Amino acid sequence: MQERPESETLLLSEARIGVPYRVVRISARGVIRQRMLDMGLVPGVRIMVVRYAPLGDPIEIRINRFFMSLRKEEARHIYVEPTEFCPHHHGRRGFGRYFHGR
Repeated sequence: MQERPESETLLLSEARIGVPYRVVRISARGVIRQRMLDMGLVPGVRIMVVRYAPLGDPIEIRINRFFMSLRKEEARHIYVEPTEFCPHHHGRRGFGRYFHGR
């Protein structure tokens, strides 16, 4: 079983939908780790779980201004902590409609 670095941290695979999180650590190694880093999943970045697929795999997350899907197994290597600040909502008119398909 993997140890968690801090008491408030949790695995991305356990994160709740719609709650802003900050990436604390990535425990993946090799090609998977490099793929995550290349896609912008780096410590300190803020993300939000948008939805889980009907069977729980994959997980759709929002990072900066784009959406990304991760397998649940990949999400088990990403440690996150809840954060109050979410940079995805800048208060610009029409911003929400763009991302919600309205």
